Amino acid sequence: MSKVKISRIIIPSTILYAVFIFHLSLTSNIGNVKHFLDTTLGHATKEILINSHLSFVLNFLEYSLNFVERQSIDPGHFGIYFGLGILLYLAFLSSGNYVMVKYSAAFAIFTGTVYGILNEVFQMFIPYRVASVADALSNLLGLVLAQICIVTFILLWKEIQKRRNREEEIN
Repeated sequence: MSKVKISRIIIPSTILYAVFIFHLSLTSNIGNVKHFLDTTLGHATKEILINSHLSFVLNFLEYSLNFVERQSIDPGHFGIYFGLGILLYLAFLSSGNYVMVKYSAAFAIFTGTVYGILNEVFQMFIPYRVASVADALSNLLGLVLAQICIVTFILLWKEIQKRRNREEEIN
């Protein structure tokens, strides 16, 4: 069995995710999606956390959500663009282009921000939809946080690998 290049999976996944975002941004009625996330997925997650004695996680998530909403940051935009930021980073990382690989985080933030702004502009022409600077900023924050999480994860992973290698050399 031949090995599949990771870019053949990541790039189409990123494109499909971007199409999904575009569809959501142009749909005038996304109440069903919000209802599903709030009731179906939200209640299931809440029950799992409570039954697992992790109610402190639930309290933290509720506090965080309320804080974010008070700051006029849309948690939906933030979360969706966080996911896009991760996929964009992986797409640039798997591109094989030295510059894109080296600056994957910067390219992901730039590309995702341009995409988010274009989506906001398109919303001006859709009935019952409104373009907003707050949504564009929520998109940007999601992209930036995704890059921070990825870079932090990579740095921690490299440190763990270094420690394992040192321990193997000692033994």
